[in-house]
Amino acid sequence: MLAALATFSPAAASAVDVWVTHSTEKIQANASARTTAAAKIAAARNEFEAFQVVVTGSASNVRATATDLTGPGKIGNVRLYREALMNITSPSGADGAIGEFPDGLVPDVDETYGERRNAFPFTVPAGESRAIWVEVLVPADAAAGDYTGTVHVTWDGGAKDVPVTLTVWPFTLPSSASLKTAFGFTWGALNSAFGVSSLDDIAALRDLYNRFALDHRLTLSHIDDGGGNDMTHFASVYGPSIDGTAATHLPGAKMTAVEMMGDVGTWSPFFAQRGWSDRLFQYTCDEPPLTCAWSDIPTRAAAAHGANPSVRTLVTTTIQEATAQGVLSSIDILVPVINYLDDKSGSTFTGEQRGNYDSWLAGSAKRELWTYESCMSHGCGGGVNFGNPSASDLYFTGWPSYAIDATAVRNRALEWLSFRYHLTGELYYETVEAFRADPWTSQWAFGGNGDGTLFYPGTTARIGGSHPVPVASIRLKMIREGMEDYEYLKLLSDLGGEADAQAIAANLFPHAYDTAKSADDLFAARAQLAALIVKRSGGGGAGAIAGSGGAAGDGSSGIAAVGSVHAGSAGCGTGGGFGLAALLGLTGALRLRRRRSR
Repeated sequence: MLAALATFSPAAASAVDVWVTHSTEKIQANASARTTAAAKIAAARNEFEAFQVVVTGSASNVRATATDLTGPGKIGNVRLYREALMNITSPSGADGAIGEFPDGLVPDVDETYGERRNAFPFTVPAGESRAIWVEVLVPADAAAGDYTGTVHVTWDGGAKDVPVTLTVWPFTLPSSASLKTAFGFTWGALNSAFGVSSLDDIAALRDLYNRFALDHRLTLSHIDDGGGNDMTHFASVYGPSIDGTAATHLPGAKMTAVEMMGDVGTWSPFFAQRGWSDRLFQYTCDEPPLTCAWSDIPTRAAAAHGANPSVRTLVTTTIQEATAQGVLSSIDILVPVINYLDDKSGSTFTGEQRGNYDSWLAGSAKRELWTYESCMSHGCGGGVNFGNPSASDLYFTGWPSYAIDATAVRNRALEWLSFRYHLTGELYYETVEAFRADPWTSQWAFGGNGDGTLFYPGTTARIGGSHPVPVASIRLKMIREGMEDYEYLKLLSDLGGEADAQAIAANLFPHAYDTAKSADDLFAARAQLAALIVKRSGGGGAGAIAGSGGAAGDGSSGIAAVGSVHAGSAGCGTGGGFGLAALLGLTGALRLRRRRSR
């Protein structure tokens, strides 16, 4: 009798758990089930926000659907993705990890053609977890307030509804990114990954990635499809993305930078005629003297300036190195690696270096200071001694990183640092580095996992459907989250709250090498920013404004975004009522809570 009762006990019957967490966490295959049952997120108008629904098995034939969100209006087109796992066998540096990490996001219905893909169904082995990415774009004209809906999850022998609450805040983010980006996309990657060869086929796919990137608030500036100096071809395919007339989900989104890929005498006049010169730059040299001699820089820069004085020249170096080599006057955009803007002790660049650039920047309106993250965020050579890490191993920890096995917060941190250091752009050398092999199985490069690869090739053989499409990584989503965080910081600054915005950013990330923070801390900072934006802009009627993005629940899920106030069932839209006035009052207390990881 006892054995029979145990067999039919509630614990035994509940072989499948369905739970919720925020977007800024990576749910590995070995994750244990949690009790968080409802999703509660918050966003501005014209902002993407996501959360994750996790199924802990064993479960077969798992599927999910989502309803529209209804409240003051209706917000539809809630998108679902299956999170594909990458087996990481070599960690990215001393703060990396091994195991099965989620990264590629296989769409249920793709955002390009609207075709059903093969995200569902999937199987969850016994004792393991698999996550579903749930994402919504708040329309630019959405009414502020609380919206509710449901994610319905089914599996063989069971089903569960996940309640969703979205709070829309009474302010709007721009479609075109305020922070310029120049991310690489080298010719040849699409040929290898998709088996295309003609100029028209390559250009059509390249344009899909271009528009896909704009919807992630990034610019793929390295437009090289084999067209060379055929500017008629260039304008017909890519002109809409530069003008802001391309078919994007963010209405009017524009590219913020375009690398000159052909003859300077052809590209510069053409861009001037089109009114695009403000975006055109010459990638004069990358990390000299590795890819060019220092003496090459003045000659190359003079050619660009001679053809069109408004064209900017870009070199990835520091002001100290450019000055020592006598090339500073030839450079319009200086791009030091993030390590050299605020380095750890014992380095030539120890401490904040931003002030060293002020005089040079003041010398011309054309001059800009950008940054980039590199394999210096995890160590370029690999081979960490985890049992007894060296000083060198430990140096490559805590930096912002685009590695698959870095935390989602570190993936999202660089844009906060760009605001902190008054930078106007970010560069990244490549986004499809692993396309020449199989990025779905490995992205190991330069001592890290995912270095140089942010997209996946959505071939029909891999994800189904009848058209190839771009597929996002979770890291790409985190960069977009960081870009949206930057918009919050900038909006508050533009409203007269520069000091508050800088203090919030510095409290969260006090140094460039101190980005290993919790998602709770990040969401708390977002909540502060949102409250101050609403207060300064005179906005109101936002309903029960809660933390900025996450799944409320038991406090372990991370929308304890404003500490323990917003947890359990007392969240927005549930009767608990964490209202706008309470959030505004909380900002002062949060400013005193300088929670820092050591």
